[in-house]
Amino acid sequence: MRIRPSTTIALAASAAMLIGAAAPATANSGPPPAVSTEVAASDPVTHLGEAVRKTQVLASATDMGPDGVPYGYYVVSGNQNVTAEFAVVDLRTEETVMRTRLPYGASSQRALDVSPVDGTVYFGTSDVGHVYRYVPGADDVEHLAELPTGVRAWGLAVDEDGVPWIGGYPTGALYSVDPDSGVLTNHGQAIAGEQYINSIAPVGDTIYVGTNANAKLAEFDRTTGTFTEIAMPAGHSGNNITALDVRGDLMFVSTTSMYVRNLVTGEWVDEITDANARVSPVSPTDPDAVYLRQGREVKRYDLATGEITGTGKFPNATPESWGWMDVDGTGPYLTLTYWRDGRTYGWNLATGAGFYLVPDVEGAGAPLISLGAGPLGNIYAGAFLSPPGSGKYDPDGEGIALLNGTSQVEGWGTFDGNVIFGRYPQGSVYLYDPELPWNYGSNPDTPPLELGNGVSRPQSLIELTAVPDTVAVASVPKPGEHGGAITLWQPYAGTHTVYRDVVPDQTPVGFVQHEGILIGGTSIEGGYGIDPVTDEAVVFAWDPVSTETMWTATPIPGAETLAGFAIDADGHLWGVADSRTVFEFDLQTQSLLRTVTIDSDAPIDRFGDNDRLLFDHGRLFGSVADRLFVLDQVTGEVTSLYGAESGRSDGVTQVHELAQDRYGDLYVISQGTRLARYDLPEDVTAPEVTVDARGAAVWLTATDDQDDAPRIDYRVDNGDWQSYDGEDPIVVVPGAELEYRAIDDAWNSSEVGYHSFW
Repeated sequence: MRIRPSTTIALAASAAMLIGAAAPATANSGPPPAVSTEVAASDPVTHLGEAVRKTQVLASATDMGPDGVPYGYYVVSGNQNVTAEFAVVDLRTEETVMRTRLPYGASSQRALDVSPVDGTVYFGTSDVGHVYRYVPGADDVEHLAELPTGVRAWGLAVDEDGVPWIGGYPTGALYSVDPDSGVLTNHGQAIAGEQYINSIAPVGDTIYVGTNANAKLAEFDRTTGTFTEIAMPAGHSGNNITALDVRGDLMFVSTTSMYVRNLVTGEWVDEITDANARVSPVSPTDPDAVYLRQGREVKRYDLATGEITGTGKFPNATPESWGWMDVDGTGPYLTLTYWRDGRTYGWNLATGAGFYLVPDVEGAGAPLISLGAGPLGNIYAGAFLSPPGSGKYDPDGEGIALLNGTSQVEGWGTFDGNVIFGRYPQGSVYLYDPELPWNYGSNPDTPPLELGNGVSRPQSLIELTAVPDTVAVASVPKPGEHGGAITLWQPYAGTHTVYRDVVPDQTPVGFVQHEGILIGGTSIEGGYGIDPVTDEAVVFAWDPVSTETMWTATPIPGAETLAGFAIDADGHLWGVADSRTVFEFDLQTQSLLRTVTIDSDAPIDRFGDNDRLLFDHGRLFGSVADRLFVLDQVTGEVTSLYGAESGRSDGVTQVHELAQDRYGDLYVISQGTRLARYDLPEDVTAPEVTVDARGAAVWLTATDDQDDAPRIDYRVDNGDWQSYDGEDPIVVVPGAELEYRAIDDAWNSSEVGYHSFW
């Protein structure tokens, strides 16, 4: 640990946060505790807790129960440590009448519907593919079916016979489940090349489906078992059909606009611009009326004439679902649910009455996806789909502060004393002055700069030395596309230029600077929803002055991703291949020098953005394959410090990302949602080695200012490195070469020395 102010206070506060923590979460438990409930003074690891906590409800609905009670149904996202939560709220009393944790699955990607037959609620999970149902009045959910291995539920609708239909990812297939037997039927891929079915609308013997990543529309004939693509209207552009709603003879297709198709004539009859996805069911008191949200206002759409009329209702929410129900005996209320906090709105359009409620649910820690260090040495954490915001940890402060408004920060960087960051899905970039208070809207300014040009995920940001006042941004393309981009962004001027396909059909996933040139790595993957079209990732050099790719190399044949780059004191590039192997690469000769396997069976991260390497006083630290480690650059020995194969008893099995604070200590994401600090030793001075040669016999001794017994390693004639016991001499025959070094318990290594006997 480097010397930091108030270290004792910080450790005490951390310990206090852990007192009284509950047991590890099960299917019906509450929020998860920190991994360990003990903080030993000698332990270099401090668990700092969940950086961001959220209540995300992507799947929800309102409906009148069989008992005549209006209910709200909510699937609340969990995380890697706790499964999703299912809650039922009585909308009359606002009481949560049932709440449970699912046995499997942490989230639902808008895959929920209510049976028109008996009010049974069906929903599927999107991180692992399971299908559940809830019968109103029951005290728990029922597990109904499991999708094939690796398939996730991405859309769901229930037909007029009470049969749930499920859209799969990444198969792009349509499935149905027999509600009596639970037997799952695979009806095949809707459209070749499409990996997602997002939206489903059953109509008799026809099942309409909408896809992602190319926004295709198709109909499935239940009698013949065949799919037929339906051409979208002229002028349509987009990559996702978000929702399909059939109302009378009309089908509302939500994509970049909302298109209306007459199912009787097969003609596209209307386009509704500036409308959010989804329309309400037909009004129970007005057979020509459905409602939608357009330009922030709830509006009536006339099914007969297409006329749109405002209602004067302006909910600060886009609809996840619409419904009609009587909540107070005065007639039907139009209801709307929203994904953030499960916020639920209702209006009696006849009387003007209304209600608003936030369901009483637990929520969960948001999965963290990015870490960065600011210019003042604070640590910043971005989270997946994360309103309420991102986390900021000040090593001298008290706990983790919430930076509101910053949903899904993909990458962090610094520029002229400022913090810069990139956000999904808009492909937007921000500038924040850490010397001033955070105030979303003015610091950082909003609206942010959107990079455009098909940019979706800005993951790596670096201030350039060769181009003044400019930041380079590496980004992933939008879904369905290949050819990521490097953007040159001038934060103060508010200008930018996007350069796509710096490596054709590959995505630049990160870079470092060396002598004014950007050295980057790629992934063969493009945006989600499309398969790779190249075979192996490359290292590349890109000149930000000429904006040209200077060279590419393939140091690791067949690698899918090369990322996590760092430059050592000799100007060599170190990187991570496929989240499994660390490699050293000579930039002058463009040749591979060596590889060190961390874990040959580790899963490959799609863009390698979880993999990080970092040099500190000549020591190489890394976060790869679910462990924080130090890599001995002389012997290639890997020592796991935290996470997998570390030998610790804290139960941590997931570690990714890596950042360093102003005191030189390391931070990682632990168990998906938590921030952890690893305090590095104060000692940064390497031992010294003394050689005592007496002819062919050589004795080695080492001294260190803090370690009483630094280890000495040696090898002869490029053989294997071995430890020297200090007792017997090493025999160096004439013409042979002895290499040696010493390393202390803080991993400081002396330079390799050489000795020959002639």
